[in-house]
Amino acid sequence: MPQQQQGGTVELEEIRAAVKALEASEADGKLSSAETTRRINDCRRAVTQRDLWKASGGPAGSPKRSDWKDIRGALYGLLFLLALAVVGVYFITVVIGEYVGGEEFVPGMTISPGPPT
Repeated sequence: MPQQQQGGTVELEEIRAAVKALEASEADGKLSSAETTRRINDCRRAVTQRDLWKASGGPAGSPKRSDWKDIRGALYGLLFLLALAVVGVYFITVVIGEYVGGEEFVPGMTISPGPPT
């Protein structure tokens, strides 16, 4: 079997090696003819190493995902937006509230601690 890449697309030689391994498994009696045909077709449709690994049932490809960089970048972007929202809300409520006049947000309106009497 050719050396497996860590990520990226699948080479034609890797697909051929996976098909040979599946045919050998069928010859050994480990797989049925229908299962082998389905897996061979899935191997031929595989684009990434993980797709090939799932299609072949394990002997070819790589179980590791190749899109972790993209997932991590999206997660960091979402966390940055969340932090930006927290800072924005803090700025609007506290800093501008203090600038307007402390606890009196609406001019002329006072907040009493209890119910009106």
